[in-house]
Amino acid sequence: MKSTFFPHFTIGVDAYDAIPDICLDYGKTAVIVGGEKSRAAAEPLIRKAIEGKIELLGSFQYGDDATFENAEALTRIPEIRKADMVFAVGGGRATDTAKWATHLLKKPLFTFPTLASNCASVTAVCIMYHPDHSFKGSIYRDRNAYHTFINTEVIAHSPREYFWAGLGDALAKQYEVPFSARGMDLTWVQETGVRNAQNVAPGILKYGKAALEAVDKGIVTDALEPAILSIIVAPGMASVCIEDDLDSSLAHAIYNSHTRTPHKGNHLHGAVVNYGLQVMLTMDGQIEERDKIYRFAKSIGLPHCLADIGIDPAYPDELVENCLHTKDMRVKPYEITFDMVYKAMMELEKLK
Repeated sequence: MKSTFFPHFTIGVDAYDAIPDICLDYGKTAVIVGGEKSRAAAEPLIRKAIEGKIELLGSFQYGDDATFENAEALTRIPEIRKADMVFAVGGGRATDTAKWATHLLKKPLFTFPTLASNCASVTAVCIMYHPDHSFKGSIYRDRNAYHTFINTEVIAHSPREYFWAGLGDALAKQYEVPFSARGMDLTWVQETGVRNAQNVAPGILKYGKAALEAVDKGIVTDALEPAILSIIVAPGMASVCIEDDLDSSLAHAIYNSHTRTPHKGNHLHGAVVNYGLQVMLTMDGQIEERDKIYRFAKSIGLPHCLADIGIDPAYPDELVENCLHTKDMRVKPYEITFDMVYKAMMELEKLK
């Protein structure tokens, strides 16, 4: 037997007003778990929305990264153990930590993304890291969050760089999922996931730049909501329908390799993933699509060459070698070699 839970979500400047009507079915007490900045942004609005209806037992820092150690530490906090439900507030790493903690505690989870940086708030997968912040692996809960509350006003005031990187990360779903699934005999649910994945890029390419400008100004515009949905919900709809092995490919393999490869500077997940996507499309001969993504990346300053992700273009060997052995490469439509990835990187270098 297998159950599939599609994302349930509320979006808008008044999204938190729906909390009592939706959450009271699961209990009368809750705790908030998240990062320091995300809780500062969302917690006052959550408290106001639930006042007199749901008792908040406490608000807790999730840790410093999505690690099993931090998730297990949360399960030992008395207020969290006592609460009927957990409100996970913040970005992907805070959310994934809370997701795994609530899995261990078997408590209802509700998510409140304060960043539009990835689809973590609506998926069941937890992307976990070692305490040294290098990538460890992914693990699945038995289901995704019970409901996700997306406050567009909060996201309009979120740090620009996370929204910027989120646009880059979401675009990868459009291409990685069908690439991984190519030639496979898929179930109906898997086919639905592949089709959902192919609904991501249109919203990003149409609204992404204007939405980023809205975040720059800290305002909610007509472009912001469809861009947010294209970052958070559309990729998440695909993710819940497909297994871990089909959910990513070379673009994420390059990011995960990047976390273990010496490089200059700090680079956000989605920014490196988008560079990896351009490499994947080049390698796969999807040049028209590559050029479309490359032009979009240049238009908003996303990475489009090795120097942009802190790698010397004369020495990408370690980055290439490491990416071939990540879990993202377990399922692929054909054998991918060092030379193929290296050649694609060099071809991309010529475009700048």
